[in-house]
Amino acid sequence: MPPLDNAAGPKHHALRPSRRGFLSAAVAATGGAALLATSGEAQAREQPAAKQRSGKRLPTILAFGDSNTWGYIPQVDDSSTRYARYDQSIRWPMLLDRAVGRRFRVVEYGVCGLVGGLASGEAKFEDGTSRAAIDHIRGVILANWPIAELVVMLGTNDLAYPNLSQPEIIAPKIAATVLAALESHKWMGGPLPAVTLVSPIPLGQRVVELGIAADAISRSQRLAPALSEQARLHGWRFLDASGAGELNSVDGIHWDVSHHHRFANLLKHVIST
Repeated sequence: MPPLDNAAGPKHHALRPSRRGFLSAAVAATGGAALLATSGEAQAREQPAAKQRSGKRLPTILAFGDSNTWGYIPQVDDSSTRYARYDQSIRWPMLLDRAVGRRFRVVEYGVCGLVGGLASGEAKFEDGTSRAAIDHIRGVILANWPIAELVVMLGTNDLAYPNLSQPEIIAPKIAATVLAALESHKWMGGPLPAVTLVSPIPLGQRVVELGIAADAISRSQRLAPALSEQARLHGWRFLDASGAGELNSVDGIHWDVSHHHRFANLLKHVIST
Protein backbone atom coordinates (compact mmCIF):
# COMPACT_ATOMS: atom_id res chain seq x y z
CA MET A 1 0.00 0.00 0.00
CA PRO A 2 1.44 3.41 -0.91
CA PRO A 3 2.12 6.23 1.56
CA LEU A 4 -0.18 8.78 3.12
CA ASP A 5 1.60 11.86 1.79
CA ASN A 6 1.09 13.16 -1.66
CA ALA A 7 3.51 15.53 -3.29
CA ALA A 8 3.67 19.28 -3.19
CA GLY A 9 5.22 22.09 -5.20
CA PRO A 10 5.36 25.78 -5.92
CA LYS A 11 1.71 26.45 -6.86
CA HIS A 12 -1.34 26.01 -4.68
CA HIS A 13 -2.80 23.04 -6.56
CA ALA A 14 -2.80 19.32 -5.84
CA LEU A 15 -4.05 16.04 -7.27
CA ARG A 16 -7.23 14.55 -5.82
CA PRO A 17 -6.17 11.89 -3.28
CA SER A 18 -6.24 8.38 -4.68
CA ARG A 19 -8.84 5.98 -3.32
CA ARG A 20 -6.34 3.18 -4.02
CA GLY A 21 -4.28 4.20 -1.05
CA PHE A 22 -3.05 7.01 1.11
CA LEU A 23 -2.75 10.04 -1.19
CA SER A 24 0.04 8.52 -3.25
CA ALA A 25 -0.93 9.40 -6.80
CA ALA A 26 1.05 12.60 -7.05
CA VAL A 27 4.16 11.03 -5.57
CA ALA A 28 3.96 8.12 -7.98
CA ALA A 29 3.31 10.36 -10.95
CA THR A 30 6.44 12.43 -10.55
CA GLY A 31 8.87 10.54 -8.37
CA GLY A 32 10.08 11.51 -4.95
CA ALA A 33 13.42 13.12 -5.70
CA ALA A 34 11.73 16.31 -6.84
CA LEU A 35 10.19 16.66 -3.40
CA LEU A 36 13.42 17.01 -1.44
CA ALA A 37 13.57 19.99 0.87
CA THR A 38 15.66 23.05 0.16
CA SER A 39 19.38 22.33 0.32
CA GLY A 40 21.53 23.69 3.11
CA GLU A 41 23.19 26.20 0.81
CA ALA A 42 19.89 27.52 -0.50
CA GLN A 43 18.56 27.77 3.02
CA ALA A 44 21.55 29.83 4.05
CA ARG A 45 20.36 32.47 1.62
CA GLU A 46 16.99 32.44 3.38
CA GLN A 47 18.46 33.00 6.84
CA PRO A 48 17.91 36.43 8.40
CA ALA A 49 20.53 38.91 7.31
CA ALA A 50 21.67 39.46 10.89
CA LYS A 51 22.67 35.82 11.15
CA GLN A 52 24.73 36.00 7.97
CA ARG A 53 26.46 39.22 8.96
CA SER A 54 27.37 38.13 12.46
CA GLY A 55 30.44 36.18 11.37
CA LYS A 56 29.62 33.67 14.08
CA ARG A 57 28.98 29.99 13.42
CA LEU A 58 25.60 29.23 14.93
CA PRO A 59 24.67 25.79 16.27
CA THR A 60 22.47 23.89 13.84
CA ILE A 61 18.98 22.52 14.42
CA LEU A 62 18.05 19.89 11.84
CA ALA A 63 14.29 19.57 11.25
CA PHE A 64 13.72 16.20 9.57
CA GLY A 65 10.39 14.78 8.44
CA ASP A 66 7.82 14.19 5.71
CA SER A 67 5.35 16.45 3.90
CA ASN A 68 4.30 18.37 7.00
CA THR A 69 7.95 19.37 7.43
CA TRP A 70 8.25 20.03 3.69
CA GLY A 71 5.24 22.33 3.91
CA TYR A 72 2.60 20.68 1.75
CA ILE A 73 -0.57 22.77 1.38
CA PRO A 74 -3.66 20.62 2.02
CA GLN A 75 -6.15 20.51 -0.84
CA VAL A 76 -7.99 17.98 -2.96
CA ASP A 77 -8.83 19.74 -6.21
CA ASP A 78 -7.91 18.28 -9.59
CA SER A 79 -5.32 20.24 -11.50
CA SER A 80 -2.56 19.84 -14.05
CA THR A 81 -0.20 21.31 -11.45
CA ARG A 82 -0.02 18.78 -8.65
CA TYR A 83 2.15 20.47 -6.05
CA ALA A 84 1.60 23.20 -3.53
CA ARG A 85 4.12 24.23 -0.88
CA TYR A 86 3.97 26.93 1.76
CA ASP A 87 6.75 29.46 1.48
CA GLN A 88 9.37 29.95 4.18
CA SER A 89 7.26 32.54 5.99
CA ILE A 90 4.79 29.78 6.92
CA ARG A 91 6.69 26.47 7.19
CA TRP A 92 7.33 25.54 10.81
CA PRO A 93 11.10 24.99 10.48
CA MET A 94 11.57 28.51 9.16
CA LEU A 95 9.22 29.93 11.80
CA LEU A 96 11.36 28.16 14.38
CA ASP A 97 14.46 29.65 12.78
CA ARG A 98 13.12 33.14 13.40
CA ALA A 99 11.90 32.26 16.89
CA VAL A 100 15.26 31.04 18.14
CA GLY A 101 16.86 34.31 17.10
CA ARG A 102 20.62 34.37 16.94
CA ARG A 103 21.16 31.26 19.03
CA PHE A 104 20.68 28.66 16.25
CA ARG A 105 20.24 28.23 12.53
CA VAL A 106 17.56 25.79 11.38
CA VAL A 107 18.04 23.45 8.42
CA GLU A 108 14.84 21.90 7.07
CA TYR A 109 14.73 18.54 5.35
CA GLY A 110 11.31 17.20 4.48
CA VAL A 111 10.31 14.70 1.79
CA CYS A 112 6.71 14.02 0.85
CA GLY A 113 5.98 10.32 1.25
CA LEU A 114 8.97 9.61 3.51
CA VAL A 115 8.53 6.52 5.70
CA GLY A 116 10.25 6.36 9.08
CA GLY A 117 10.27 2.61 9.65
CA LEU A 118 11.27 1.17 6.28
CA ALA A 119 14.56 -0.68 5.96
CA SER A 120 17.18 0.77 3.65
CA GLY A 121 16.10 0.39 0.02
CA GLU A 122 12.84 -1.35 0.94
CA ALA A 123 10.62 0.93 -1.17
CA LYS A 124 11.35 3.58 -3.77
CA PHE A 125 9.75 6.50 -5.56
CA GLU A 126 9.22 6.24 -9.31
CA ASP A 127 12.60 7.83 -10.04
CA GLY A 128 14.44 5.32 -7.84
CA THR A 129 14.88 7.56 -4.80
CA SER A 130 14.41 5.65 -1.57
CA ARG A 131 11.25 6.21 0.49
CA ALA A 132 13.08 5.02 3.61
CA ALA A 133 13.99 7.80 6.03
CA ILE A 134 17.15 5.94 7.01
CA ASP A 135 18.49 6.43 3.48
CA HIS A 136 18.07 10.19 3.79
CA ILE A 137 18.87 11.08 7.37
CA ARG A 138 22.45 9.83 7.47
CA GLY A 139 23.47 11.88 4.46
CA VAL A 140 21.82 15.06 5.69
CA ILE A 141 23.52 14.58 9.06
CA LEU A 142 26.92 14.39 7.37
CA ALA A 143 26.15 17.33 5.07
CA ASN A 144 25.21 19.61 7.97
CA TRP A 145 27.57 18.36 10.69
CA PRO A 146 27.95 19.38 13.46
CA ILE A 147 24.32 19.37 14.58
CA ALA A 148 23.30 20.60 18.00
CA GLU A 149 19.59 19.66 17.91
CA LEU A 150 17.88 16.96 15.86
CA VAL A 151 14.08 17.21 15.53
CA VAL A 152 12.43 14.18 13.89
CA MET A 153 8.74 13.95 13.00
CA LEU A 154 7.76 10.76 11.15
CA GLY A 155 5.15 8.02 11.31
CA THR A 156 2.13 9.17 9.29
CA ASN A 157 3.15 7.40 6.08
CA ASP A 158 4.15 4.27 7.97
CA LEU A 159 0.49 3.69 8.78
CA ALA A 160 -0.12 2.79 5.13
CA TYR A 161 2.38 -0.07 4.97
CA PRO A 162 1.03 -3.54 5.91
CA ASN A 163 4.36 -4.64 7.39
CA LEU A 164 4.38 -1.55 9.62
CA SER A 165 0.88 -0.04 10.11
CA GLN A 166 0.71 -0.61 13.88
CA PRO A 167 2.20 2.12 16.12
CA GLU A 168 3.86 -0.48 18.34
CA ILE A 169 5.84 -1.62 15.29
CA ILE A 170 6.39 1.82 13.79
CA ALA A 171 7.81 3.57 16.87
CA PRO A 172 10.84 1.29 17.50
CA LYS A 173 11.71 1.40 13.82
CA ILE A 174 11.63 5.20 13.80
CA ALA A 175 13.85 5.11 16.88
CA ALA A 176 16.26 2.85 14.99
CA THR A 177 16.38 5.42 12.18
CA VAL A 178 17.26 8.14 14.70
CA LEU A 179 19.95 5.92 16.24
CA ALA A 180 21.47 5.40 12.79
CA ALA A 181 21.60 9.18 12.36
CA LEU A 182 23.38 9.53 15.70
CA GLU A 183 25.89 6.87 14.66
CA SER A 184 26.71 8.89 11.54
CA HIS A 185 27.19 11.99 13.68
CA LYS A 186 29.37 10.04 16.11
CA TRP A 187 31.54 8.88 13.22
CA MET A 188 32.22 12.52 12.34
CA GLY A 189 33.11 13.29 15.95
CA GLY A 190 32.08 15.85 18.53
CA PRO A 191 29.13 15.91 20.92
CA LEU A 192 25.98 14.12 19.81
CA PRO A 193 22.94 16.30 19.09
CA ALA A 194 20.07 16.53 21.51
CA VAL A 195 17.08 14.68 20.01
CA THR A 196 13.45 15.75 20.05
CA LEU A 197 11.17 12.97 18.83
CA VAL A 198 7.85 14.36 17.61
CA SER A 199 4.60 12.46 17.24
CA PRO A 200 2.63 13.82 14.26
CA ILE A 201 -0.89 15.17 14.66
CA PRO A 202 -3.36 12.27 14.32
CA LEU A 203 -5.32 12.01 11.09
CA GLY A 204 -8.53 13.99 10.80
CA GLN A 205 -12.00 12.70 9.94
CA ARG A 206 -11.75 13.99 6.36
CA VAL A 207 -9.51 11.05 5.43
CA VAL A 208 -12.50 8.70 5.57
CA GLU A 209 -14.37 10.83 3.02
CA LEU A 210 -11.33 10.57 0.78
CA GLY A 211 -11.28 6.78 0.81
CA ILE A 212 -8.86 5.99 3.65
CA ALA A 213 -9.92 3.27 6.10
CA ALA A 214 -11.38 4.65 9.33
CA ASP A 215 -9.10 2.51 11.49
CA ALA A 216 -6.16 4.58 10.25
CA ILE A 217 -7.42 7.38 12.47
CA SER A 218 -7.34 5.29 15.65
CA ARG A 219 -3.93 3.89 14.73
CA SER A 220 -2.59 7.41 14.19
CA GLN A 221 -3.84 8.34 17.66
CA ARG A 222 -1.73 5.55 19.17
CA LEU A 223 1.50 6.90 17.68
CA ALA A 224 2.01 9.44 20.48
CA PRO A 225 2.24 6.98 23.41
CA ALA A 226 4.36 4.57 21.35
CA LEU A 227 6.84 7.28 20.31
CA SER A 228 6.83 8.78 23.80
CA GLU A 229 7.97 5.42 25.18
CA GLN A 230 10.82 5.25 22.66
CA ALA A 231 11.92 8.75 23.63
CA ARG A 232 11.89 7.73 27.29
CA LEU A 233 13.94 4.58 26.60
CA HIS A 234 16.62 6.50 24.74
CA GLY A 235 16.73 9.63 26.87
CA TRP A 236 15.34 11.92 24.18
CA ARG A 237 12.86 14.75 24.45
CA PHE A 238 9.34 14.03 23.25
CA LEU A 239 6.76 16.40 21.79
CA ASP A 240 3.21 15.56 20.79
CA ALA A 241 2.35 17.76 17.81
CA SER A 242 -1.37 17.40 18.54
CA GLY A 243 -0.86 20.34 20.87
CA ALA A 244 -0.92 22.41 17.66
CA GLY A 245 -4.58 21.50 17.10
CA GLU A 246 -6.71 18.84 15.45
CA LEU A 247 -6.31 18.08 11.75
CA ASN A 248 -9.48 19.61 10.35
CA SER A 249 -7.82 20.55 7.05
CA VAL A 250 -9.45 19.66 3.73
CA ASP A 251 -7.56 16.38 3.38
CA GLY A 252 -7.24 15.46 7.07
CA ILE A 253 -3.51 14.79 6.69
CA HIS A 254 -1.64 18.00 5.98
CA TRP A 255 -1.27 21.07 8.17
CA ASP A 256 -2.85 24.43 7.61
CA VAL A 257 -1.12 27.72 8.40
CA SER A 258 -2.26 27.75 12.02
CA HIS A 259 -0.75 24.32 12.67
CA HIS A 260 2.65 25.48 11.45
CA HIS A 261 2.56 28.58 13.67
CA ARG A 262 1.35 26.75 16.77
CA PHE A 263 3.81 23.90 16.37
CA ALA A 264 6.79 26.23 15.89
CA ASN A 265 5.79 27.97 19.11
CA LEU A 266 5.52 24.64 20.98
CA LEU A 267 8.88 23.48 19.69
CA LYS A 268 10.56 26.78 20.50
CA HIS A 269 9.87 26.21 24.20
CA VAL A 270 11.16 22.63 24.02
CA ILE A 271 14.40 23.71 22.34
CA SER A 272 14.87 26.47 24.93
CA THR A 273 14.91 23.99 27.83
